[in-house]
Amino acid sequence: MLYFNFINETNRKVQKSNLMQLVDKTYVVMKSYVDKKLKGLDGQFDCIIVDDKTIHKINKEHRHKDKPTDVITFAYLEVTDWETVEEGLVVGDIFISIDTAERQAKEKGHSLKREIEILFVHGVLHALGFDHNNDEEEAEMEGWAKKILD
Repeated sequence: MLYFNFINETNRKVQKSNLMQLVDKTYVVMKSYVDKKLKGLDGQFDCIIVDDKTIHKINKEHRHKDKPTDVITFAYLEVTDWETVEEGLVVGDIFISIDTAERQAKEKGHSLKREIEILFVHGVLHALGFDHNNDEEEAEMEGWAKKILD
């Protein structure tokens, strides 16, 4: 099973329950993949809602990109020893900029809630080891995201 901690470092309201539903749906849609990836253990990750100033700092420090971005995921399964906590394996940390999400929602013509859901699922998929370095990887990642978000 997948679990997450929700931390909102902004004064903006974000519904944790919407994200919890997406975590549950991710597990249902990807159960065999997740169970294999986590070797049958539970997986835990953090979702942290931040502002553009904070994500800009994270992006500059860790990705050497001097600008804010929408979502940054630190995926731990591929780069560290298997660390366990009471709830299971530490899968990753997902940082979402609410400021960038709001701008993108307006540009795309949908709600902020929907944009945060899209970014959250994107982050979860990165935490589980997916990437989009080429067309094939991107298609696979988008395919999973579509199944989870629909």
